Amino acid sequence: MLLDAKTRKRILSIPFAREASNLYVNVSNEFFYRSINRKMHYDEKIRELRDSQNGKRCFIVGSGPSLTMEQLEKVRGEDCFGSNRIYKLFDQTLWRPKYYVIQDRYDNTKGVYEKLDVEHFFVSDFYWKEHGMKNPHAVCYHIQRNLRQSENIPFSEELSNYVQAASTVTFTMIQFAVYIGYKEIYLIGMDHTYANITNDKGEIIQKNNVKSHVFEDETPNEVVANISYMEAAYRSAREYCDKNNIRIYNATIGGHLEVFERKDFYQIFK
Repeated sequence: MLLDAKTRKRILSIPFAREASNLYVNVSNEFFYRSINRKMHYDEKIRELRDSQNGKRCFIVGSGPSLTMEQLEKVRGEDCFGSNRIYKLFDQTLWRPKYYVIQDRYDNTKGVYEKLDVEHFFVSDFYWKEHGMKNPHAVCYHIQRNLRQSENIPFSEELSNYVQAASTVTFTMIQFAVYIGYKEIYLIGMDHTYANITNDKGEIIQKNNVKSHVFEDETPNEVVANISYMEAAYRSAREYCDKNNIRIYNATIGGHLEVFERKDFYQIFK
């Protein structure tokens, strides 16, 4: 049974509930992935992509409210990552991401993902186990969680084994971008603003007049963001990339994500 976001957060605020939940998720996902991978060899398909775009640049496109159709037209000829419900913009632009990533099992868009026609379609075992996936282009990847939320969030170097999950699909997309070999990674539409956030005590804080996405949400209260944990994941990505001569820039117009160096979006194309 899928619980609503606020109920999940309240349950996870109980001492040791989060650790127990994450341990269960890790173990059950591991068994599921081993079973499905034994037949389909998704790990081999992921390994085939390693360093295949070595030295190139890419754009990771978020769905924050600052994102515009003009920006999407600008990056239409670039290698782009998109995720979750970014398809809601497809009827407004010819832009399509080269890489599409689905992670959260609570993002249940029945029938839409099965029809997606993109070059690379990555679906987490967490989502696949709950909803299934009939898209013939889909590649299942295994996610792993820290048992406890901490500052020490690993950055996975071998995605055919596992992808580290940390409360934001953007962290997953960064790991894929690095694994595939991109050396310049630009983030756009990463406003880092949410209508509902949770603090370190698990308390839900609702912010009025704050929009989470560029499109309309059918269930806006489903997204409850753990800002501090997300930023810890971003710092992990920045530190890994700094050590490996990979540049990550935040080219979002405005927003509140200050972990990465800022770049003017329009200057990139000059």
